[in-house]
Amino acid sequence: MISSAESLIKLIAVSNPGDVLQLSAGEYVMTDPIKIDKPVTIVQSFNETEPATIVYDGPAGTPLFEMHPKGELALNNITLRGKGRQYAFAPLKENMSSLYNLKLKRCDVENFDYILKAYKYSFSEHIDLYDSNFSNCKNGLELSEETEDKGEYNAENITISDCSFENIGANVVDYYRGGYDESTVGGNLNLINSRFTNCGAKEKNKILLNTYGIINVNLSGNFFTNNPVKLIAQLWGAKNNKHANNKIVNSGKILVEENLKLKTFY
Repeated sequence: MISSAESLIKLIAVSNPGDVLQLSAGEYVMTDPIKIDKPVTIVQSFNETEPATIVYDGPAGTPLFEMHPKGELALNNITLRGKGRQYAFAPLKENMSSLYNLKLKRCDVENFDYILKAYKYSFSEHIDLYDSNFSNCKNGLELSEETEDKGEYNAENITISDCSFENIGANVVDYYRGGYDESTVGGNLNLINSRFTNCGAKEKNKILLNTYGIINVNLSGNFFTNNPVKLIAQLWGAKNNKHANNKIVNSGKILVEENLKLKTFY
């Protein structure tokens, strides 16, 4: 059983791939990024009724969880809290020689600069968010570092299910694939049964969910309420982009265009 920040850092460092680490209830204050370079799962202890909260008070522009090549992090029933200037998750800026994966289930993530900040040439096979709440962050999931329009992108599969996003300023879900290179698969976003409230106020292009160039997009059963944007999403009708059963209140609309103009909004 883990009950201090020091023991959490130590056990992550010495854990074997696939280990499950249990946190007792309480606050764990971190002042430096936690390196994730292997598969590891962190869960709240099954016998606890109070939350296990990891608070990040590290330098601005650094992540609480720093994803390294072959790093796979799964969090279950954990609260993450920043100070408004850091990232919750980010890969290395350079030398990402292998992919990373991220999975959250029943987690709360609040008060970060970015929920996830990707960098050029970093790549994730799976980003899975289930039954989790994201609130009061300046930016959400930033996965659009590719700017040369060569068909590159930063994640293969993104699943967001039964989640809540509230007061996320910009880049709520920014998932970009530039160009029309058909040699790449093109990315997959499955966003279902989730809620977006008061998000996108600082989004420059006034699109809540940026999925430009992504081949497979499914927006189904979501609730969009009081999001100050022009569009919820601009979908690519010629590809497998679809939407169904979404409820929209004061949040713009979902636009489907058969063929997207290159960099229409970028």
